[in-house]
Amino acid sequence: MVKAEDISTMTEGWREVFERSRFIPAASQTVRRALESHCTQSRGFQLSVTRCTATHLHQEASDGEQDLTYQLRVTLFDRNHQHFFGKTWKSSPQMMKNNKIVFNEVLYFHTSLLLPGTMLVLELVSLSPRPDGSQQALGRGFTVLELFANRPEARASDGDRRLNLHHGSPRGLLHPLLKDTVDYSSLLKTIEGSHLECVLKSHPALVSVMHLLPENVLVSADENIPGLAASTTGNTLLRPQMLKMLPFTLSRLTISLQPSLEAFESQLLQLISVDCHNTKQPGPEGTLSTVVIQERRLHVGVHNGWCFLDKPQVVVVEPLASGARGRADSTSKHSTFKDSSATSALPQVLCLRSSLELKLTNHETLAIVFQLEYVFSAPIGRESVLSATSTSRAAFLQCLRWGIWCPFQQPADWKREEIQLVLQGGAKPNPYGVMGYSTEMSAKTQSPEPLSAPGTAQVSKAKDTIRFRLSSSLERTASISNASLKAKHEVVSVQTRSPSSLKHDQKNIPPASPPESPQGPGASSAVSSIAHLEVDLQQEGNVSLSAQNEGEQLKELPFTPVHAPVITLGTNVSSSRSVSSRRTLAQLYSAGFPNIVDRSGQVADVLDPTEPVLFDPQCEEADALQGNHLVFQFLAFTRVPGAGIGPDWPDNVYFTFQFYRFPPVTSQQLKLLTSDKVQQKTSDPLPCVLASINNDGTVNSGSPGLHVQFRVDDNFLRPGEKRWFLRYLALHTMHIDIWDSNSLLLIGSTAIELKYMLRQGKSAVQALHEVEVLTTDYVGEDVLLASADLGQSSSSNPLTVHTIVRGRLHIRTGNIGCPVEHGRRRAADVRPSLSHIIIPQEVTSGFRGGSLSSRNMLQLNARNAAQAHRLEMDGNRVPLLRRGIRADFMPGEHDLNEPDSERRKLNCMAAVHQREGRGQLKAAKSMDWTKEAQLTREAYIKPSEERSKVETIANMLSQAITTQYLLYASLGSAEYMEFVLKNPFNVPQTVTIHSDDPELSVITNTEEWHYFKALTKTPTPLEENMFHTEQGAPGPRVYLRPKESVHIPLKYQSFLCDHTMTLQGPSFLPTGKSSQVAKKNLSNLVAAKIIKVTFKAEDGKPMAICQVNVEPTPHVVDQTFRLYHPELCFLKKAIRLPPWNNPTDVETYISVRCSDPNIICQTRMLVPGEPQDVYLKVPGSPSPHIKMFFVMVFTDKWMAAPSQIWQIYVHFLERVDVSCVSGQRSCQSLVLRGKQAVRKVKCFSSHPQEIEVDPKGVFVLPPAAVQELQLKVQPWRSGSRFLYVNAVDMEQRRLVTAWLLCLNIHQPVLSKAFEVSVPVGGGHGSSRKITYTNPYTSTRTFLLRSDHPDLLQFKEDKFQIGGGETYTIGLRFAPSQCPGSVEILVFVNNLEEKTEETFCVKVRYS
Repeated sequence: MVKAEDISTMTEGWREVFERSRFIPAASQTVRRALESHCTQSRGFQLSVTRCTATHLHQEASDGEQDLTYQLRVTLFDRNHQHFFGKTWKSSPQMMKNNKIVFNEVLYFHTSLLLPGTMLVLELVSLSPRPDGSQQALGRGFTVLELFANRPEARASDGDRRLNLHHGSPRGLLHPLLKDTVDYSSLLKTIEGSHLECVLKSHPALVSVMHLLPENVLVSADENIPGLAASTTGNTLLRPQMLKMLPFTLSRLTISLQPSLEAFESQLLQLISVDCHNTKQPGPEGTLSTVVIQERRLHVGVHNGWCFLDKPQVVVVEPLASGARGRADSTSKHSTFKDSSATSALPQVLCLRSSLELKLTNHETLAIVFQLEYVFSAPIGRESVLSATSTSRAAFLQCLRWGIWCPFQQPADWKREEIQLVLQGGAKPNPYGVMGYSTEMSAKTQSPEPLSAPGTAQVSKAKDTIRFRLSSSLERTASISNASLKAKHEVVSVQTRSPSSLKHDQKNIPPASPPESPQGPGASSAVSSIAHLEVDLQQEGNVSLSAQNEGEQLKELPFTPVHAPVITLGTNVSSSRSVSSRRTLAQLYSAGFPNIVDRSGQVADVLDPTEPVLFDPQCEEADALQGNHLVFQFLAFTRVPGAGIGPDWPDNVYFTFQFYRFPPVTSQQLKLLTSDKVQQKTSDPLPCVLASINNDGTVNSGSPGLHVQFRVDDNFLRPGEKRWFLRYLALHTMHIDIWDSNSLLLIGSTAIELKYMLRQGKSAVQALHEVEVLTTDYVGEDVLLASADLGQSSSSNPLTVHTIVRGRLHIRTGNIGCPVEHGRRRAADVRPSLSHIIIPQEVTSGFRGGSLSSRNMLQLNARNAAQAHRLEMDGNRVPLLRRGIRADFMPGEHDLNEPDSERRKLNCMAAVHQREGRGQLKAAKSMDWTKEAQLTREAYIKPSEERSKVETIANMLSQAITTQYLLYASLGSAEYMEFVLKNPFNVPQTVTIHSDDPELSVITNTEEWHYFKALTKTPTPLEENMFHTEQGAPGPRVYLRPKESVHIPLKYQSFLCDHTMTLQGPSFLPTGKSSQVAKKNLSNLVAAKIIKVTFKAEDGKPMAICQVNVEPTPHVVDQTFRLYHPELCFLKKAIRLPPWNNPTDVETYISVRCSDPNIICQTRMLVPGEPQDVYLKVPGSPSPHIKMFFVMVFTDKWMAAPSQIWQIYVHFLERVDVSCVSGQRSCQSLVLRGKQAVRKVKCFSSHPQEIEVDPKGVFVLPPAAVQELQLKVQPWRSGSRFLYVNAVDMEQRRLVTAWLLCLNIHQPVLSKAFEVSVPVGGGHGSSRKITYTNPYTSTRTFLLRSDHPDLLQFKEDKFQIGGGETYTIGLRFAPSQCPGSVEILVFVNNLEEKTEETFCVKVRYS
């Protein structure tokens, strides 16, 4: 007898495959819909994933994370039911090189759900090792791939795909707001420069092997699928070859149940009867319902760990005495169960009287699966004792025991031997997916001890077993030698993957998060980053008890912002179309825009914005054309219809942006021109060509578009700045704000990639971009009018952020190479020192005598100075000496050749005394006045000259020991330098170091010093405990031995900059052609300064002086925020940081700084892996002031350089709270106060179809006058919303006052509800009628309104009926191309727009 010892060891290989291949079934509604659509045949598909470009991970890869790998995970998703199903496929971990992750993997699957809404979700995950050997997974972006078109009969969307990665987690697809959403592109935020390249194809070759692979399961090309022959190419499913299926016969099958069959079934019936008694009412006599066994069944199937190779066979087993087992394989039809004393004394077993034919293939993970199932019969209703043959009974099934056996896992010879297999029950996972029967008694009998020797009583009492024989059916016709069978088994074992290798591959797969422990957003633990794609169907054994009992994470109450939409673009480029339509391109190229040509007149090379750009710094630096003429052509703007705005909005626009370190650019007004010859389509509107507007309001007849140029060459760039500029073009984007030039309201924002302006050796390049103009809106939950508190604040309602597409901007970028005239290079350019070590020069010559002028002093210090600064005493500064102001701090320069004569001083003093005694001067007393002036001069000038000589000598000696160092610094970046300090004396000295500017300090921390030395690669010695610091001392002190030299580490870092802004509004039309070219004035955000570091000896005299000349350099803005807030109150805002994963450090040091010291900016250190926020507290300003500042985010401990710099604009507005009802007009008064001058003012609203301002036109606002404005608010959607009203000076195009309307919109009380069904497609729509009765006794006029005018139109918008009469309202529903449902409100208003009745029409599109 062959014994299958313990199922955990005997079937280890099969169980490992089974546990790994478990999947989540598809939604039952989707399966039913597929059957109704006659989609019964499953189809195979092949998905090839080539590579992923992830530029947003470049910073992390450059920080030294060598062990960081990346993995791609793919899961099927049902968009209609928001349901992930199937099994998550995981690629092999790959390293990232040059911002690209090469996968080159192929996966296969087959599905019968050929319906719109079935899609693939692909997520990029980073894997980093943990100290315990596990891996930490963190999501890095995801994308979706639509599999099928909108028509069920359409084929799959095959072909090459370039999928943009989106921010966030795929768990966001489960958000209720995304339900019934057809297109996710408008709601998902794209990661700029990051995309995934893949190819989706139909794969008919999978049809022949679909029985070996379950439906909706993604498998790799090299997956070991039992039943398939291994391929030499590694791609088993490309041309699948099945292993030969051999017929086998299963016979002499018996089942033994413990402690005996009679006792087992008696206890089973008793428990089921009690269960039925607990769930049903007893009969009138109170007797129990009788449950009987109708049938005993056995399911037998062949399972390869993935699925059943064929539908399991169902046979009937019968009770039989164990002594009669030898006749079990007889084909006799009569019953062998007899009620005799001879047979009843023997224990009974369940016997299969016939044999089964099975088809098996020689594979180690192939298993035969058994399931024992009983059919029970129970009476229906209130019955007394009934017979088992009663017809009023219900049958139900129950699985009792199941077991598996792998015949080819071990080389044991089971031929002609009886196999004994242990059966088990309970709620353990099994291939049939059902729960087995288990009681406390049976659980005790199912001990984990292995079976003992056959024939003992202990075996039959301890285990429920099944015995059978398995033989090859070919033995009846031909004999197969045992040696050949073993040889074939060895060959197949070599070609397939061993169970140990499968187990080894599973070690690196992180466990899935159990559904009971949801993770918060942005968590970086391995169990949370992909938990939305996998469900742990069985509790992991390595999960601690504390983790299992841990409750849900406390969530912060939603903060209701009162600012306008926030656009977080910066480095995240808005989604752009891959290819513009030919209709759009024809419209643009026929408009007559000027071409971008090179120096020879040839049209610049056209680059495709959808293709990646290979940046080669050596190629750029070796270019003969070192000058760059950068061109931005704003060509056209495509309007996108939206709620509350008209179809012709906007009419005029202007742009604001900043390129590199050029000053911010504000364009003039641009008119949107629409062609009357071309027919416009609502579904795909044509772009409106932009044309500049003259000062008189007429459209400029010149070339259309806006042409902005920037010239960047050696005359503009500082020495060594060329590399910074090229890196700026390669890695950054340019943020653009689009404004309505009439209302000065922000339309939206976008960003374009600048990497397509790299020429890479070409003479000129150009690229045409079509980018979406995005904004965000905050919408609160609906509030029912009947239950709402009108006085309740809107901040109690949670808000939902929506991304709105306002339009599409068409912009062309170009770069024209131009040569640089070497003669025009600036001679004053001094190349910055490449070394961070400042070495003072030895002064070998003394003072040669002569005049103590500034020229001689500069000549004395010429070798020490990197850049000369002229210091001169001037006679005009003499009065300053009285007030104690040093002359060398006064601004201004004078000619060095100007004579320092006494006559000039005498003339100065004479002029002073002439003004004092002008009335008493006479010609005869001129000689006396001269003598008096001489005496005064001698009394005042001589002491001044003495003091001047002393200070001049001191300055000369100070210059002799001064070493100047030129430093280029940018906002937030720390500049490291080392000053070589030498003790010139023969005695030891304790030197005190003092800096006259706190931004330049001495590094006294040894760890910080070591960090900066490693960062700057400075090969100088480092000494611990070098400095001595005391509280109240002017600076740290250092001990120097005689003639000893030490390196003093210095650090300059500034967080302050200039926040000067231009007024909001478009610029005036420039005059002349040259004004079209942007000037190259420097944008000095960081102030230029001169800082002196003095090294004083013990006697207080300076031993050496280091003069650092700070020159500002631009900083790059990574993200731009625009916030709107009520005036004169603090803005409290939290901005979530992106996750930074650094496995090399135990702690992550994240710190922030703000460029405005009056703004509180801080971040909280949370648990590692949890999201971290930056908190801002900005003091308020009066309306319409705009406050601009920068926030620097550092991810290193010593804040060497900011990882990100955010530019934040805060617009302060007057807040007005309005409580109203949707569909009904409400009035609100505003007060506009006049300023100092007379203004011509006009008011504009952000949603003209929902807000009307009276007066509508231009009105005169006198100085200090008060003008009352009447607002008529009529919103159509309930909830909390934020709208805006601007008062604009029409002559100066400047903002006078701005209001922020905080609407709390309640739902109306519904009078009636209707339901209508509209067919999908066809293009004809549907018409319906409803009746309305005038409740008044007099004739009234009513207006019809709808909250969805795009879906519902009325036959008449206005009707008049008599008192008590009935009117039929004609409704016309627009057609829809996709199924779904929507609720449309119909408002019956009076002439004052007060709602009389409200109807709700639920439209089902099917």
